[in-house]
Amino acid sequence: MTNPLVYICEDDPGLGEVILHRLQQEGYQCCLFRDAFEMDEYSNTSVPDLLLLDIQLPGESGYSIAHRYLRAMPSLRVIMMSVLNKQQDVLTGYNAGAMLYLAKPFKPEALIACLKGVFGDILKEAHNEPKELYLSVVTQTLNHQNVSVRLAKSEVNMLMLLALRYPDAVEYHELMEHIGLDLESSRKNTLETFVSRLRLKTAPIERKYLTIKNVRSKGYQLSSAIIVGNEGY
Repeated sequence: MTNPLVYICEDDPGLGEVILHRLQQEGYQCCLFRDAFEMDEYSNTSVPDLLLLDIQLPGESGYSIAHRYLRAMPSLRVIMMSVLNKQQDVLTGYNAGAMLYLAKPFKPEALIACLKGVFGDILKEAHNEPKELYLSVVTQTLNHQNVSVRLAKSEVNMLMLLALRYPDAVEYHELMEHIGLDLESSRKNTLETFVSRLRLKTAPIERKYLTIKNVRSKGYQLSSAIIVGNEGY
């Protein structure tokens, strides 16, 4: 694997910038976010290879972010970092899906060593046909068993956000922003039309495997999980 993409979620801007620049010096692609909302908003542009998460963040915690992203992206690697370094804190981090747990403060060299350990010896796995619903960001397709549905970029963006929030619903206004509908000039029925067209397009996938449900007075949610990745099908 070359030039892995690392999402850094750290609300201390000074520390975040130090980590960002140090990892870039090592050749990693990096994106820096202050909280989960920023990271979710950016996720429609690329799929990360690793999350570097602070635990104590405004709003959603690093533990919760790890749970959500790993549900949608099972091959994702996660490293957590925190001043919380008691045994229970570390165990909670591992239970949330972290591969490694870095106690703050730490030297940049320690983080670099961790990343080399995570990426250094990874063998390229044979790509087997996934049995789950699989959303490929690169090919812009939604796949299940022998069915492959070609999607527009805005449809990929919507499904990715729904996948990241599954099993919870995503509110109407947030979905509209995420797919580029102007909140000032667009109405909810515009979003409903968009979703109706997406449902028709994905109709070849049986409804028992995929349904985009309307949660009245709130938004939309998926009936089942979708795996998100960069690979083709």
